[in-house]
Amino acid sequence: MTARHHVEALQSQGCLDGLTLTWPISWAAVMKSYRLAQARLPEPRASQCANAHARYLQNALEQTRSQTRGSMVTIGGANQEPLFNGYGSVPEDRFASEVTVYGMGERWAGQLAVSYVDGDRDTQEIRADDTYLAGVVGNWQLGVGAIDRWWGPGWQSSLALSNNARPVPGLWLSRQIPYAPETPWLHWIGPWDLQLFAGQLEQNRAIPDAKLLGARFVFRPLRSLQIGLTRLAQWGGKGRPQDASAFWHALIGRDNGETSGLKPGQDPSNQIAGFDFRYSMTPAGLPLGLYGQAMGEDEANGLPSKFSTLAGLDLVTAFGAGSQRYFVEATDAVAGSLSGNKRFNTAYEHSTYQSGFRYYGRNMATSWEGDGRAITLGVQQFFRNGVTVAANLSHATLNQDGKKRAVVVNDGAEILQAATEQDVDLAQLRLEHDLLGGRLAWVATVTDEPVVTFFDKRERYTVGAQWTRNINW
Repeated sequence: MTARHHVEALQSQGCLDGLTLTWPISWAAVMKSYRLAQARLPEPRASQCANAHARYLQNALEQTRSQTRGSMVTIGGANQEPLFNGYGSVPEDRFASEVTVYGMGERWAGQLAVSYVDGDRDTQEIRADDTYLAGVVGNWQLGVGAIDRWWGPGWQSSLALSNNARPVPGLWLSRQIPYAPETPWLHWIGPWDLQLFAGQLEQNRAIPDAKLLGARFVFRPLRSLQIGLTRLAQWGGKGRPQDASAFWHALIGRDNGETSGLKPGQDPSNQIAGFDFRYSMTPAGLPLGLYGQAMGEDEANGLPSKFSTLAGLDLVTAFGAGSQRYFVEATDAVAGSLSGNKRFNTAYEHSTYQSGFRYYGRNMATSWEGDGRAITLGVQQFFRNGVTVAANLSHATLNQDGKKRAVVVNDGAEILQAATEQDVDLAQLRLEHDLLGGRLAWVATVTDEPVVTFFDKRERYTVGAQWTRNINW
């Protein structure tokens, strides 16, 4: 969260000729984008970019370069599985521990992570989440593993991919540095990034072993405007067509049953697609960002339709011994909310892939879940001594239609969604600081009343902590 804060601030100040709508971002992309901006700007303006945000990133990069191999230990837990996640890591469940061994070279990086998690809902105790191996070929990154992805501009939520669910293991291909095209007739798109992903979902779901396919294209046609295009699909799995013809039909969007000329039961995929943007500016010298996201279910005339929406605004200041970020963000995860023609029990659901857009019961996008609506006011304080404090206040209406469309199979993880329509006010507090050579994060959430999910009646208070320490070899 701290690194993203400083990267976004530099982007808003015009000190970064890069992209900030898709996370994680490689160190190479961040520093190259900073140097390109320094070379473009006139001297007085370039000197202003050598500020506290740039110094933080430079120090973090030097620390990363000094830790080319080593191990990492993480221990954490909470009184119950956290229900509402935002950008940043939280304890996964009542108890979670992870041991990681990592290494990196000039053209490769990887880590092996083994964790033990004790929880009631997701009963898989031994996990390999956060394990990956990636290499750079030319300006392309090839990788395999299970890493968190955050696709979108939001701080509290994303309508595409987020860290709300466990990372899906798979293969990926992405650009290493988002250079702008040199061809005159394409130069207008500015810096651009392409990410392709193919992952394997769990076995215990309505369609066992379904695949998750993802594609994301981000470009910056104006120095102040970034645009992202996203497409995600659940495809294949046990009992579903998985041949080249089915893949082609999914690729061209021919997957709406009889309306697409298909016979009953031949729907090849469940897809969502949409766009997002971030517009950056510096009124009165203060980095300000306007952002939004829309993700559609199904398609009409070859394009996504029935959009869910997210919109927000964030502002950065530099008072006292550090910097601050303030944001307000609104989410309406009801299909059709953008057009006013709302369709309940549609967003993140499907008639064939009946476990929905979830992984081990958690929505892979928003923690407000389908048919949720929320507005959040957030404040983040980043002290120069490394202490971080973040506080959010939210008002949410969960599961507005009060129904359960998702199917949970025997031995499958129950979906973590409110069982009925419920209004809830919640406050979240996060504190991070150094401790015993590592980093300790405290997280606390309180709701005005217990949230009743399909799994259990939750306690009003969720309190947890997570400590991580690197051991450099």
